[in-house]
Amino acid sequence: MSNDKRVVVKGGGHNLYKISEYGGWFHVYHVDVGFISNSNTGIGKTRSLADALDLIKSHSGEDIQEIT
Repeated sequence: MSNDKRVVVKGGGHNLYKISEYGGWFHVYHVDVGFISNSNTGIGKTRSLADALDLIKSHSGEDIQEIT
């Protein structure tokens, strides 16, 4: 079972991110949605979910719209 979180930020375009937790770290990825498959680009890792969300807000320049 995956423990990944899908994060959508406000605004259009490239607004999908993923947070994966392992080894006590939250790894943050920007997801580029493709026609056949998606590609993930790592943007950093943090020790807390709150810091991971702050990293996404900083990277995107937008507020969080949805976390699933």
